[in-house]
Amino acid sequence: MRYLVQASLMGLATSLITGCLDTLGPQTGSYKPLPKGVSISETNTLLAEAKIVNIADGDTLTVLGPDQNTYKIRLQGIDSPEKKQPFGQACKASLMQLTAGQAAQVEAFKKDRYGRIVAKVKVAGKDLALEQIKAGCGWHYAAYEKEQSARDQKSYAKAEQQARAAERGLWQDATPVAPWNFRKQQRN
Repeated sequence: MRYLVQASLMGLATSLITGCLDTLGPQTGSYKPLPKGVSISETNTLLAEAKIVNIADGDTLTVLGPDQNTYKIRLQGIDSPEKKQPFGQACKASLMQLTAGQAAQVEAFKKDRYGRIVAKVKVAGKDLALEQIKAGCGWHYAAYEKEQSARDQKSYAKAEQQARAAERGLWQDATPVAPWNFRKQQRN
């Protein structure tokens, strides 16, 4: 049963990035081969090399995958200010500076309710979400921390504490509004 759950998650991630695997389940057993540049990690996540082609905000970007399709990626473990919030544009600029059209390693975990792929993205060996948190460009998204490894949970939480203490980025504001609260206010 555990294999089927992991295989189903892998199938979801694979279809999100490449559309290359058949639907998984107990009745199937045939798979299409993974495309060039895509592999499965030890934890059954999908790894792919991609080129960053657009930055939407401080925690969302678009990549060009190895299949030459574009994919919207939501960085796992962080929630950055929305574009219309204080520091929203600065945090977008920070992510742009970190990426500058470089190649990235994308580790896909799931698809969110907006259709974005939730992933850990590294550029030149640096975890983009962690770097954003260190720069004061986001909160460690504790509501979803159980989706992270224990190591990432600790390093993201510590990075946020250090950014707060140093008053970097959004932590310069005496009362920064968390993006999830900002979005809720916008809906009301």
